Amino acid sequence: MIVPPEELRQHLHIDGDDEDAVIRSISLAAEGQVRDWIGRPLYASEDHLPSPGAEDYHPSQIVADERIKVAIKMLADRMFAARGGEGGGAEDAVPPTTVRALLAGHRVFFWEATRDADG
Repeated sequence: MIVPPEELRQHLHIDGDDEDAVIRSISLAAEGQVRDWIGRPLYASEDHLPSPGAEDYHPSQIVADERIKVAIKMLADRMFAARGGEGGGAEDAVPPTTVRALLAGHRVFFWEATRDADG
């Protein structure tokens, strides 16, 4: 996990570990949303990065910095607040503006170049 449960508990202002299973699930969901938004594999530390040539190596893989960790916490906070399924409006289709701003420098885009057969 990029953001440890105890750190997320502190961010969510939750005392005790009664909701750790929920917090873990939400944290992983928030990580997945960040990973999907930036389009690259995320890792908690350099020790977890796959080496070039490894099966799970990706050339754009990165270690989560503080901006990514804050974005994960913000998304997790939003998910925790709406864990009963409330909301579901169009604004939920993409991360909030602040989260997108935090992640903007990490986002990658891939274009497949296609050429006409005649050049």
